[in-house]
Amino acid sequence: MNTNKQNITILCSLVEQAADHRISTSSDFAFLSGCIQGRLKQTVSVSTLERIWGYVDSYQNVRESTLDILARFAGFPDWKTFVADYCNVPSAQSSHRIAATSYSADQIPKGTLIAIEWNPNRHCLLLHLGDGRWRVEQSVNSKLSIGDTFCCQRFILNEPLYLNDFKHGDDDSALFVVGNRGGLTKIAFVKEA
Repeated sequence: MNTNKQNITILCSLVEQAADHRISTSSDFAFLSGCIQGRLKQTVSVSTLERIWGYVDSYQNVRESTLDILARFAGFPDWKTFVADYCNVPSAQSSHRIAATSYSADQIPKGTLIAIEWNPNRHCLLLHLGDGRWRVEQSVNSKLSIGDTFCCQRFILNEPLYLNDFKHGDDDSALFVVGNRGGLTKIAFVKEA
């Protein structure tokens, strides 16, 4: 497998994380195409996604414009930045088993406050609104603002936090990543419901 195909495989994995959905069936590709359209207002067809994932005969080459869209969906500005900042970093692995502390939103009661931290010196206090929906209650040194809301189903120590349906003021909902380099450094329950 050449480096470009390896990088595309890594990107596919990150896109699945960003969508919070494992992509393996025809209906999954339709779901992902809809997610991309909804978040980025750009279209990647179901058949293109199926070929990129290797679900059907795969492409020998994928258009860079398509890879740019997928990279943006995964939280990077574009394909070249993704390759430079993620794939060409020695510590970045294409796959690994996560053995870190993690918390699933369905195990966290509504009304629970949790504190998260990530580098460099960023802190947030989050209130669980229920069903994996969260609101920012405090924010220090972060682009997140008090009152921002988002969906997140899992918090994993030392892994980036992907915020789905991120809403900031009157802006359209978006995908947002926290702790892109190094992941969350702390997850603590401040008050349980």
